[in-house]
Formats: sequence, C-alpha cells, structure tokens
Amino acid sequence: MRLTVVVFALLAASACQRSPAQLTYEGANAATQTAKIAHGKRLADVLDCTGCHGANLQGENMADKPEDGAMYSPNLTLAVPAYSNAQLDRLIRHGVPKDGRRFWFMQVECYQFLSDADFAALVSYLRTFKPAGQPLPPFKFNKVEYKDVEQGFMGDAQAQILKYRDHQPVDMGPQHAWGRYMVTTTCTGCHNNALQGWPNFTPNLDIAGTYSKAELTRLLTIGEGKTKKELGTMSKMGREHFSRLTPREREAIVDYILARANRPQSASSN
Repeated sequence: MRLTVVVFALLAASACQRSPAQLTYEGANAATQTAKIAHGKRLADVLDCTGCHGANLQGENMADKPEDGAMYSPNLTLAVPAYSNAQLDRLIRHGVPKDGRRFWFMQVECYQFLSDADFAALVSYLRTFKPAGQPLPPFKFNKVEYKDVEQGFMGDAQAQILKYRDHQPVDMGPQHAWGRYMVTTTCTGCHNNALQGWPNFTPNLDIAGTYSKAELTRLLTIGEGKTKKELGTMSKMGREHFSRLTPREREAIVDYILARANRPQSASSN
C-alpha cells in the first residue's frame, strides 16, 4: 500500500511539472491522424528514440566498443503492443514498467517533461509498427555503464526523474521558455539535468558561449563544430537528430543555450 501511494505521488508531481505551460514542438496540435503520426515520427528522431532502438525500432546493441560487453535495447515493435497507452505513459514519462521492475537507462528523466500532445503523437507513431524482428536479450549494464552506476553518476529511473525534476536548466525568462522546454527534453539527456555536463563525458553547455548564433545553428543542423568539423557524439547528434528540428525550433534552442551561456554567473551556480 505504501509503495502504491509513493508511485501515485511521483506521477502527480511529474504531472504538475508539465501543467504550468503545455509547450510543444511544432506540429503537435495536428488536425489529422496522418499529421499526428508524422509529428510523432519526427519526435522519435529528435528525442533519439531511433538512436538507441534503431531506425526500425527493433532494438540493437548499444555498446560503444565490443570489448565493453553487449548492452541491448528492446525491440519496440514487439514491446509496444503489449502496453496500453496509459501503461506507455507510466513507462516513458514516469519510469514505471507495467511489471514494476526497477527501470534503468532510458531517458525518462527528460521525457517526463514532454507535453501531452507531443507524447500522444509519439505513441501514435510507435503504434504504426507491426511486430517484426526477434526479441533481444534482456537489458543489462555492460562494464562501462555499470561503473557509472557504482560511482553514483547514474541512478535508476526514479532517482533520475527526481534529480531532473528538482534541478532543471536555469529559467531565462518567458522569451526563452519554448527553447528551454525543447532543451530540457533533448540536450539534458547528454549534458545532465541542468546542462552542467558529466565528468569525462560531456561539457557544461556554458561552452556554447564561445559560439556565435550562426556557428551553433550550423552545429545543430549539420553537426559541424567551430574549430574542427568533427566533434564525435555531438556531430552525430547534430546530423542524425537535431537536423530534424524545424528552423524555428532550432532558433529557439540556440537562443536559449546562448542566453544561458552568457548569463551573469550570479544568476546560477551551474
């Protein structure tokens, strides 16, 4: 009984985080089911669903190096039909699988902030896939990710959700609210809850202050850096995911990131 109360409290708290401003990506309020599915397809790319589960969403080995050990993402074409829409909501935005197991690794900490309209479009797209491929081995950490867990860099879904909910990217005012929404649902996945970066992985996004608006836009469009063209994971994200942003979305994200990077340092301790 106590566990049930805790879970419902977490769901309510997360809902409250979204309710003050139901910001969305462009196209979320589509008038037809076809347009809604198209919006969901674009979001699957922008939110990096395809980066972990593959372009066909049939899952793949996510290990960076073979010697690190395999770490499989599930085949979504087989998993999604077994979930109702409400169960998918609890899983994707609240980190609670229907079997109640402890949940790891998927970026539910970012996805908890997705608006209802964006989330509904994403689910509509996921439901267009017919079951295909084979079930993959159950998820387990390889030795690199296990080390991150052991050192406290990464928590399970509930720990990550609370951390990201309680300490979000700095609010740069209403003019940057839309950009902040999109940054919170994308960039925080790699750059940590308040964009402060991760040790030995990603930098604090204050580094973006060394870029002009045009240079940062280029990075988020074709993945080309300022001083060198190839920036590893960031270039890949630019080419394969952020290139799917609309021009207005990309401009709002760039404006927010630059405003944050160039803020008076007394405005935030990040």
